[in-house]
Amino acid sequence: MKVGFIGLGHLGRAIAKRLIDQGIELIVWNRTISKAEEFAKETGAEVADSPADLINKVDRVFVIVFDSQASEEVIFGEKGLADGEIKGKTVIDMTTNHYTYAEVAYRELKKIGAYYLDAPVLGSVIPAMKGELTVVVGGDKEKFEENKVLFEKFCKAIYYVGEAGKGSKGSGKDARRDKN
Repeated sequence: MKVGFIGLGHLGRAIAKRLIDQGIELIVWNRTISKAEEFAKETGAEVADSPADLINKVDRVFVIVFDSQASEEVIFGEKGLADGEIKGKTVIDMTTNHYTYAEVAYRELKKIGAYYLDAPVLGSVIPAMKGELTVVVGGDKEKFEENKVLFEKFCKAIYYVGEAGKGSKGSGKDARRDKN
């Protein structure tokens, strides 16, 4: 399985490395391109020229960047994911976003025929390397189910909470652990 991955900061890099160690082939991109090139030399991952280039080569992409503004830039900015062949594809946003941004991103991607999972992760580098993160996912249940196998590669606790925005909102009262 080939997957896109955007954001190779400390946590993103640990998750990306874990995915590769678990047999997932990655195409990566980072705003600081030298980080992507260094990661590719160490792991054999392919480096995309831009987010738009990356989404042209995969059906799903993980995004884990600094904040909502950075996520918006990577998804909707110039040469962002939305500028590529994104129809029918899924953006899995693990950025710590404001929930209103996650709701807007979901709606805007849906308008162009793409899917958005609001999937912030809880934990740090060491748990990521061990596959022990927690993820709280909002968005279409069907897309959550399709991508659950990927979450299982780096998370020990996986919660599906309903609509997009709820993952970022941190609404734990209606969260349920999805063990299946």
